[in-house]
Amino acid sequence: MKKISMCKLVFIFLIVSFSFLHLVAGNETYDTIEQYGPVLKATSVLSTGGYGQLYLLQTVHIYWLWILHLFIIVVFLVLYILYIRRYNHLLKQEVAERNIMEQKLQQYAAELKHSNEMKDLFTDILRHDLLNPAGVIKGYTDLLLELEADIKKLQYLKNISRSNQKLINLVEDAASYTKLDAIDNIPLEKTDLKGIIINVIDSMSIQISEKHSKVSLSSSGLYPAKVNPLVEQVFVNFLSNALKYGPYSGNIDIDIVDAGNSWKVCFADEGDGIPEKSKEAVFERFKRLEAGAIKGSGLGLAIAQRIVELHGGTLGVNDNPAGKGSVFWATFSKA
Repeated sequence: MKKISMCKLVFIFLIVSFSFLHLVAGNETYDTIEQYGPVLKATSVLSTGGYGQLYLLQTVHIYWLWILHLFIIVVFLVLYILYIRRYNHLLKQEVAERNIMEQKLQQYAAELKHSNEMKDLFTDILRHDLLNPAGVIKGYTDLLLELEADIKKLQYLKNISRSNQKLINLVEDAASYTKLDAIDNIPLEKTDLKGIIINVIDSMSIQISEKHSKVSLSSSGLYPAKVNPLVEQVFVNFLSNALKYGPYSGNIDIDIVDAGNSWKVCFADEGDGIPEKSKEAVFERFKRLEAGAIKGSGLGLAIAQRIVELHGGTLGVNDNPAGKGSVFWATFSKA
Protein backbone atom coordinates (compact mmCIF):
# COMPACT_ATOMS: atom_id res chain seq x y z
CA MET A 1 0.00 0.00 0.00
CA LYS A 2 2.78 2.44 0.90
CA LYS A 3 4.74 1.51 -2.25
CA ILE A 4 1.72 2.17 -4.52
CA SER A 5 1.05 5.54 -2.88
CA MET A 6 4.69 6.50 -3.30
CA CYS A 7 4.62 5.62 -7.02
CA LYS A 8 1.48 7.72 -7.48
CA LEU A 9 3.13 10.72 -5.86
CA VAL A 10 6.23 10.37 -8.05
CA PHE A 11 4.06 10.04 -11.19
CA ILE A 12 2.11 13.18 -10.30
CA PHE A 13 5.38 14.97 -9.62
CA LEU A 14 6.72 14.01 -13.08
CA ILE A 15 3.60 15.34 -14.82
CA VAL A 16 3.69 18.62 -12.92
CA SER A 17 7.43 19.07 -13.48
CA PHE A 18 7.05 18.29 -17.21
CA SER A 19 4.33 20.91 -17.60
CA PHE A 20 6.34 23.43 -15.58
CA LEU A 21 9.50 22.90 -17.64
CA HIS A 22 7.54 23.11 -20.88
CA LEU A 23 6.12 26.43 -19.73
CA VAL A 24 9.60 27.66 -18.75
CA ALA A 25 10.99 26.64 -22.16
CA GLY A 26 8.27 28.56 -23.96
CA ASN A 27 8.76 31.69 -21.85
CA GLU A 28 12.55 31.67 -22.29
CA THR A 29 12.18 31.26 -26.07
CA TYR A 30 9.69 34.10 -26.19
CA ASP A 31 11.99 36.36 -24.15
CA THR A 32 14.90 35.55 -26.47
CA ILE A 33 12.89 36.43 -29.55
CA GLU A 34 11.73 39.67 -27.96
CA GLN A 35 15.32 40.59 -27.06
CA TYR A 36 17.04 39.67 -30.31
CA GLY A 37 14.10 40.08 -32.63
CA PRO A 38 15.25 43.36 -34.30
CA VAL A 39 18.71 41.94 -34.92
CA LEU A 40 17.33 38.75 -36.38
CA LYS A 41 14.97 40.69 -38.62
CA ALA A 42 17.84 42.82 -39.98
CA THR A 43 20.03 39.82 -40.69
CA SER A 44 19.76 38.24 -44.05
CA VAL A 45 21.02 34.89 -42.82
CA LEU A 46 18.14 34.34 -40.46
CA SER A 47 14.66 34.14 -41.74
CA THR A 48 11.44 32.89 -40.32
CA GLY A 49 13.12 29.54 -39.96
CA GLY A 50 15.75 31.17 -37.73
CA TYR A 51 13.19 31.79 -35.07
CA GLY A 52 12.26 28.13 -35.16
CA GLN A 53 15.90 27.08 -34.79
CA LEU A 54 16.38 29.40 -31.84
CA TYR A 55 13.24 28.09 -30.22
CA LEU A 56 14.47 24.55 -30.79
CA LEU A 57 17.83 25.27 -29.12
CA GLN A 58 16.15 26.80 -26.07
CA THR A 59 13.73 23.89 -25.82
CA VAL A 60 16.50 21.29 -26.10
CA HIS A 61 18.41 23.03 -23.30
CA ILE A 62 15.42 22.99 -20.94
CA TYR A 63 14.38 19.46 -21.75
CA TRP A 64 17.93 18.23 -21.24
CA LEU A 65 17.68 19.42 -17.65
CA TRP A 66 14.29 17.76 -17.36
CA ILE A 67 15.67 14.45 -18.70
CA LEU A 68 18.46 14.63 -16.11
CA HIS A 69 15.84 15.32 -13.46
CA LEU A 70 13.80 12.37 -14.70
CA PHE A 71 16.87 10.12 -14.63
CA ILE A 72 17.52 10.99 -11.00
CA ILE A 73 13.91 10.23 -10.09
CA VAL A 74 14.02 6.89 -11.91
CA VAL A 75 17.22 5.94 -10.08
CA PHE A 76 15.55 6.93 -6.84
CA LEU A 77 12.52 4.78 -7.66
CA VAL A 78 14.68 1.77 -8.50
CA LEU A 79 16.60 2.12 -5.23
CA TYR A 80 13.34 2.58 -3.34
CA ILE A 81 11.84 -0.56 -4.88
CA LEU A 82 14.99 -2.55 -4.09
CA TYR A 83 14.81 -1.27 -0.52
CA ILE A 84 11.15 -2.27 -0.22
CA ARG A 85 11.90 -5.76 -1.51
CA ARG A 86 14.79 -6.11 0.91
CA TYR A 87 12.64 -4.81 3.75
CA ASN A 88 9.82 -7.23 2.91
CA HIS A 89 12.32 -10.11 2.80
CA LEU A 90 13.72 -9.19 6.22
CA LEU A 91 10.20 -8.75 7.56
CA LYS A 92 9.15 -12.20 6.37
CA GLN A 93 12.31 -13.65 7.87
CA GLU A 94 11.60 -11.94 11.20
CA VAL A 95 8.00 -13.20 11.21
CA ALA A 96 9.23 -16.73 10.54
CA GLU A 97 11.76 -16.48 13.38
CA ARG A 98 9.06 -15.16 15.72
CA ASN A 99 6.78 -18.04 14.80
CA ILE A 100 9.57 -20.50 15.58
CA MET A 101 10.27 -18.73 18.87
CA GLU A 102 6.58 -18.75 19.76
CA GLN A 103 6.41 -22.49 19.14
CA LYS A 104 9.46 -23.00 21.36
CA LEU A 105 7.89 -20.86 24.10
CA GLN A 106 4.67 -22.86 23.90
CA GLN A 107 6.65 -26.08 24.15
CA TYR A 108 8.62 -24.69 27.08
CA ALA A 109 5.40 -23.60 28.81
CA ALA A 110 3.97 -27.08 28.40
CA GLU A 111 7.15 -28.66 29.80
CA LEU A 112 7.15 -26.18 32.68
CA LYS A 113 3.54 -26.99 33.48
CA HIS A 114 4.35 -30.69 33.48
CA SER A 115 7.39 -30.05 35.68
CA ASN A 116 5.27 -28.11 38.18
CA GLU A 117 2.73 -30.91 38.27
CA MET A 118 5.49 -33.44 38.91
CA LYS A 119 6.94 -31.19 41.61
CA ASP A 120 3.57 -30.97 43.37
CA LEU A 121 3.18 -34.74 43.09
CA PHE A 122 6.67 -35.28 44.50
CA THR A 123 5.94 -32.91 47.37
CA ASP A 124 2.74 -34.77 48.26
CA ILE A 125 4.55 -38.11 48.12
CA LEU A 126 7.41 -36.66 50.16
CA ARG A 127 5.14 -35.46 52.91
CA HIS A 128 3.00 -38.61 52.96
CA ASP A 129 5.74 -41.25 52.69
CA LEU A 130 8.22 -39.54 55.02
CA LEU A 131 6.09 -37.80 57.60
CA ASN A 132 3.95 -40.83 58.35
CA PRO A 133 6.82 -43.14 59.37
CA ALA A 134 8.60 -40.21 61.04
CA GLY A 135 5.45 -39.64 63.08
CA VAL A 136 5.39 -43.29 64.11
CA ILE A 137 9.06 -43.09 65.16
CA LYS A 138 8.31 -39.95 67.17
CA GLY A 139 5.42 -41.63 68.97
CA TYR A 140 7.37 -44.71 70.01
CA THR A 141 10.44 -42.66 70.94
CA ASP A 142 8.41 -40.37 73.21
CA LEU A 143 6.87 -43.45 74.84
CA LEU A 144 10.27 -45.05 75.43
CA LEU A 145 11.62 -41.80 76.87
CA GLU A 146 8.90 -41.96 79.53
CA LEU A 147 9.48 -45.64 80.33
CA GLU A 148 13.27 -45.91 80.14
CA ALA A 149 15.31 -45.34 83.31
CA ASP A 150 18.79 -46.25 82.07
CA ILE A 151 20.78 -43.02 81.55
CA LYS A 152 22.79 -44.32 78.59
CA LYS A 153 19.70 -45.63 76.81
CA LEU A 154 17.90 -42.35 77.49
CA GLN A 155 20.74 -40.51 75.78
CA TYR A 156 20.38 -42.76 72.74
CA LEU A 157 16.65 -42.19 72.66
CA LYS A 158 17.10 -38.43 72.90
CA ASN A 159 19.49 -38.53 69.93
CA ILE A 160 16.94 -40.54 67.95
CA SER A 161 14.16 -38.12 68.89
CA ARG A 162 16.27 -35.09 68.00
CA SER A 163 17.32 -36.50 64.62
CA ASN A 164 13.79 -37.58 63.82
CA GLN A 165 12.49 -34.12 64.66
CA LYS A 166 15.06 -32.59 62.30
CA LEU A 167 13.81 -34.90 59.55
CA ILE A 168 10.22 -33.83 60.19
CA ASN A 169 11.20 -30.15 60.16
CA LEU A 170 13.15 -30.60 56.92
CA VAL A 171 10.23 -32.27 55.14
CA GLU A 172 7.78 -29.65 56.39
CA ASP A 173 10.11 -26.80 55.39
CA ALA A 174 10.60 -28.24 51.90
CA ALA A 175 6.86 -28.68 51.46
CA SER A 176 6.17 -25.17 52.77
CA TYR A 177 8.71 -23.57 50.46
CA THR A 178 7.39 -25.49 47.44
CA LYS A 179 3.86 -24.35 48.22
CA LEU A 180 4.89 -20.71 48.75
CA ASP A 181 6.99 -20.70 45.58
CA ALA A 182 3.96 -21.72 43.52
CA ILE A 183 1.66 -18.85 44.59
CA ASP A 184 1.80 -15.18 43.63
CA ASN A 185 -0.47 -13.58 46.20
CA ILE A 186 -2.07 -14.27 49.57
CA PRO A 187 -5.08 -12.73 51.33
CA LEU A 188 -4.19 -10.02 53.85
CA GLU A 189 -6.17 -8.83 56.83
CA LYS A 190 -5.72 -6.22 59.54
CA THR A 191 -3.83 -7.79 62.46
CA ASP A 192 -1.79 -6.51 65.40
CA LEU A 193 1.85 -7.48 64.91
CA LYS A 194 2.59 -7.31 68.62
CA GLY A 195 -0.09 -9.90 69.36
CA ILE A 196 1.41 -12.29 66.79
CA ILE A 197 4.89 -11.90 68.31
CA ILE A 198 3.58 -12.54 71.83
CA ASN A 199 1.93 -15.76 70.62
CA VAL A 200 5.21 -16.85 69.00
CA ILE A 201 7.13 -16.23 72.23
CA ASP A 202 4.57 -18.23 74.22
CA SER A 203 4.65 -21.13 71.76
CA MET A 204 8.46 -21.33 72.02
CA SER A 205 8.66 -20.96 75.78
CA ILE A 206 10.14 -24.46 76.21
CA GLN A 207 13.02 -23.75 73.78
CA ILE A 208 13.60 -20.40 75.47
CA SER A 209 13.76 -21.97 78.94
CA GLU A 210 16.08 -24.77 77.76
CA LYS A 211 18.55 -22.14 76.47
CA HIS A 212 17.98 -19.97 79.56
CA SER A 213 17.56 -17.00 77.22
CA LYS A 214 15.80 -13.77 78.04
CA VAL A 215 13.38 -12.57 75.37
CA SER A 216 12.08 -9.03 75.70
CA LEU A 217 9.55 -7.14 73.60
CA SER A 218 10.13 -3.44 74.20
CA SER A 219 7.31 -2.16 71.99
CA SER A 220 4.07 -0.99 73.56
CA GLY A 221 0.68 -0.22 72.11
CA LEU A 222 -0.95 -1.60 68.96
CA TYR A 223 0.73 -2.15 65.60
CA PRO A 224 -2.00 -2.86 63.04
CA ALA A 225 -0.65 -4.24 59.75
CA LYS A 226 -1.96 -5.91 56.59
CA VAL A 227 -0.69 -9.46 57.03
CA ASN A 228 -1.52 -13.10 56.51
CA PRO A 229 -1.31 -15.73 59.29
CA LEU A 230 1.79 -17.03 57.46
CA VAL A 231 3.70 -14.09 58.92
CA GLU A 232 3.96 -16.04 62.16
CA GLN A 233 6.48 -18.36 60.45
CA VAL A 234 8.75 -15.37 59.84
CA PHE A 235 8.85 -14.49 63.54
CA VAL A 236 9.24 -18.16 64.54
CA ASN A 237 12.24 -18.41 62.25
CA PHE A 238 13.82 -15.21 63.56
CA LEU A 239 13.38 -16.28 67.19
CA SER A 240 14.50 -19.85 66.48
CA ASN A 241 17.71 -18.65 64.83
CA ALA A 242 18.37 -16.22 67.66
CA LEU A 243 18.10 -19.13 70.13
CA LYS A 244 20.22 -21.49 68.02
CA TYR A 245 23.07 -19.11 67.26
CA GLY A 246 22.89 -16.99 70.38
CA PRO A 247 24.89 -17.72 73.57
CA TYR A 248 23.60 -19.68 76.53
CA SER A 249 21.64 -17.33 78.84
CA GLY A 250 21.79 -14.65 76.15
CA ASN A 251 19.40 -11.77 75.51
CA ILE A 252 17.03 -11.50 72.54
CA ASP A 253 15.51 -8.06 72.06
CA ILE A 254 12.44 -7.65 69.86
CA ASP A 255 11.28 -4.24 68.71
CA ILE A 256 8.71 -2.80 66.28
CA VAL A 257 9.85 0.44 64.65
CA ASP A 258 7.72 2.99 62.80
CA ALA A 259 9.10 3.12 59.23
CA GLY A 260 6.64 5.52 57.61
CA ASN A 261 4.07 3.50 55.69
CA SER A 262 5.22 0.25 57.24
CA TRP A 263 6.28 -1.39 60.50
CA LYS A 264 9.83 -2.69 60.82
CA VAL A 265 10.03 -5.74 63.11
CA CYS A 266 13.55 -6.37 64.48
CA PHE A 267 14.98 -9.41 66.32
CA ALA A 268 18.39 -8.66 67.88
CA ASP A 269 20.57 -11.46 69.26
CA GLU A 270 24.00 -11.71 70.90
CA GLY A 271 25.47 -14.41 68.68
CA ASP A 272 28.69 -14.40 66.68
CA GLY A 273 27.17 -12.22 63.98
CA ILE A 274 27.25 -12.68 60.20
CA PRO A 275 30.13 -11.57 57.92
CA GLU A 276 29.22 -8.80 55.50
CA LYS A 277 29.86 -10.99 52.45
CA SER A 278 27.45 -13.65 53.74
CA LYS A 279 24.49 -11.46 54.69
CA GLU A 280 22.70 -11.97 51.38
CA ALA A 281 23.57 -15.66 51.09
CA VAL A 282 21.77 -16.61 54.32
CA PHE A 283 18.41 -15.92 52.63
CA GLU A 284 19.11 -18.26 49.71
CA ARG A 285 17.85 -21.83 49.60
CA PHE A 286 20.07 -24.39 51.30
CA LYS A 287 22.60 -21.70 52.17
CA ARG A 288 23.57 -21.49 55.82
CA LEU A 289 26.59 -20.57 57.89
CA GLU A 290 28.44 -23.19 59.85
CA ALA A 291 28.22 -22.50 63.56
CA GLY A 292 29.84 -25.30 65.49
CA ALA A 293 27.63 -28.34 65.83
CA ILE A 294 24.41 -26.47 64.99
CA LYS A 295 22.76 -27.82 61.83
CA GLY A 296 19.73 -26.77 59.87
CA SER A 297 17.86 -27.31 56.62
CA GLY A 298 18.91 -24.01 55.09
CA LEU A 299 15.30 -23.29 54.14
CA GLY A 300 14.05 -21.31 57.14
CA LEU A 301 15.22 -17.87 56.06
CA ALA A 302 14.34 -18.60 52.41
CA ILE A 303 10.78 -19.36 53.53
CA ALA A 304 10.73 -16.19 55.64
CA GLN A 305 11.92 -14.12 52.69
CA ARG A 306 9.26 -15.59 50.40
CA ILE A 307 6.52 -14.84 52.93
CA VAL A 308 7.73 -11.24 53.30
CA GLU A 309 7.85 -10.87 49.50
CA LEU A 310 4.23 -12.04 49.26
CA HIS A 311 3.38 -9.27 51.73
CA GLY A 312 5.15 -6.71 49.53
CA GLY A 313 7.72 -6.02 52.24
CA THR A 314 11.48 -6.27 52.59
CA LEU A 315 13.75 -8.40 54.75
CA GLY A 316 17.40 -8.23 55.79
CA VAL A 317 20.06 -8.55 58.46
CA ASN A 318 22.37 -5.98 60.06
CA ASP A 319 25.03 -6.02 62.75
CA ASN A 320 23.72 -5.52 66.25
CA PRO A 321 24.45 -1.87 67.11
CA ALA A 322 24.40 -2.73 70.83
CA GLY A 323 27.44 -4.98 70.45
CA LYS A 324 28.03 -8.55 69.36
CA GLY A 325 25.32 -10.29 67.31
CA SER A 326 22.91 -9.64 64.46
CA VAL A 327 19.56 -7.96 63.89
CA PHE A 328 17.14 -9.73 61.54
CA TRP A 329 14.33 -7.47 60.38
CA ALA A 330 11.29 -7.44 58.11
CA THR A 331 8.82 -4.74 57.06
CA PHE A 332 5.03 -4.99 56.74
CA SER A 333 2.56 -2.40 55.46
CA LYS A 334 0.48 -0.55 58.01
CA ALA A 335 -3.25 -1.17 58.10
